[in-house]
Amino acid sequence: MYAPHPGWDADGQLESRGVVVCISPWNFPLAIFLGQVTAALAAGNSVLAKPADSTCIIASRAIELMDDCGFPADLVQLIITPGPTVGEHLLPDERVAAVMFTGSTEVGAWISRKLAQRHGPRIPLIAETGGQNCLLVDSTALPEQVVDDVISSGFQSAGQRCSALRVLLLQEDIADEITAMIIGAMSELRVGNPAILHTDIGPVIDQKALSALESHVEFMRGRGKLLYQCELSDDCERGTFFAPRLYEIDNIGLLEKEVFGPVVHIVRYKAKQLDQALQSINSTGFGLTSGVHSRIHTTCEKVVNTVNAGNIYINRNIIGAIVGVQPFGGHGLSGTGPKAGGPAYVYRLARQKPTESGDSQSLDFDFSGGNEAEAAAMSVLDTVNKFKEESVVERAGMIRRLIAILVGDSEINLPEALISQVEVMIVEALAGQSEPVSLPGPTGELNQLILEPRGTLLCVQHSSVHAAAGIRQLVAALLCGNSVVHVATHAFDLTTLMEQVGLGKIYTRVALMASESLEALVMAPALDGVAVSAPESLVCWIDGVLAKRAGPLLPLIVETTGPGLMPRFVIEKAVSNNTTASGGNASLLAMGDS
Repeated sequence: MYAPHPGWDADGQLESRGVVVCISPWNFPLAIFLGQVTAALAAGNSVLAKPADSTCIIASRAIELMDDCGFPADLVQLIITPGPTVGEHLLPDERVAAVMFTGSTEVGAWISRKLAQRHGPRIPLIAETGGQNCLLVDSTALPEQVVDDVISSGFQSAGQRCSALRVLLLQEDIADEITAMIIGAMSELRVGNPAILHTDIGPVIDQKALSALESHVEFMRGRGKLLYQCELSDDCERGTFFAPRLYEIDNIGLLEKEVFGPVVHIVRYKAKQLDQALQSINSTGFGLTSGVHSRIHTTCEKVVNTVNAGNIYINRNIIGAIVGVQPFGGHGLSGTGPKAGGPAYVYRLARQKPTESGDSQSLDFDFSGGNEAEAAAMSVLDTVNKFKEESVVERAGMIRRLIAILVGDSEINLPEALISQVEVMIVEALAGQSEPVSLPGPTGELNQLILEPRGTLLCVQHSSVHAAAGIRQLVAALLCGNSVVHVATHAFDLTTLMEQVGLGKIYTRVALMASESLEALVMAPALDGVAVSAPESLVCWIDGVLAKRAGPLLPLIVETTGPGLMPRFVIEKAVSNNTTASGGNASLLAMGDS
């Protein structure tokens, strides 16, 4: 999908990074732990594995089994220590070459800041963080199926899944009926010792988690309506048991953060307010998991195209992603990508072999010109995502014309090899973005991976030494459908040329005079990522500025060639569709949509 090669790094453009720190959570103490470790090993790295304090025995046993299977004893080292110790003493070590993290949004941001403070080359952070996961249900949905999926998505594993349902948006016409059925189903749930077969819901992980849920109960007093609370038996008097709850609230905005436990919040919406309902989902800033229950094809399609979530489920529950079937991970406040189990995961854990010299220049912001950085950033807001209207085939044609002119320009002096390099990129873009990529899955379920533009990207090109690398990044950004703010010297003012080949509406050049202006541009809210072809000193400086931003962790793209380049300019959306749609085939029911 991303690379037309028959095997991983078949053309030898990548190499292992070195030592990868893997920080895994307690809620999937084996699956996520081994998922991180094996991905790092697949890319040729060694691993320092830091499991959660509360589940380190499972991790220890996994390492013992790896030893029994013949893995070298020093290839994976287990680190059992409190998280802050890792952050203060291990992450700053220059021998660490990459970090993988699954956990809270707050801790992910903290790790990003710690890495930005390091000396030496910047390293990648692959983070999968929190979510405000939503399920939208319209009046055509099958009530029994909705209730079953709400119960499993919201309360299974005591709601302690990254993908667990937090907000249920019900169309007003069927809200009373569905709510009554959910309450009936909740009344049958048994909370207790998970070692007993008839138990449906066990305890939350520890006293800290229980206290956070009890704090949410206090927060909801006077703010939301408690519709139902499961009963706790006498067996639950000892331990960290929390009664699952169902609330009704006026809007998603009431929830200030993710509630990690068996709590579902209902929000009603009117049929004519579908657009507002979808916008409310996106307004949370999270982008991990969402779902829709509807037997109207166009409604399902609208949810998929509108909601900014990494995983979207149609007419099924929203938990239980399977590696290779539903690659898992989000964006925005929910993580950095690439998706665990997806085609770009291992590439991110490798690095591009050095191919160009000239990276020893000192930090220098002597750009010509004098545009106001913040004004320039705001000027591209109106063009964000408009390039999505062009097909990848049309984009490819524009890019070919652009490169042909640039390579023929004696003043710019770009190598002819750039033409063939761009052709490879075009092949990758055509393979991955022309149509959704079908993934394997069971009969009756359609699983696809959709690649979407990141939005507006800042492409920083430091000097002519980095000309070819900078143009490759620029091409990758445009091919993938992004809008571009191009920071470069006067020699690379491509405004007229971009307009000539049809790319002018999504290209803005900014000429800067001082580091203060560049910092303002990097901090601009309009940006969705930064690509840099420049000396390492400038790369690290920009990394430090990005770490100061509030909100989502934006990607800093330093790749300039090879199979790891194109995946950095897109976001991945995995869509899982229950095509059987119990009680009626969704595709047949959709025939009359028009």
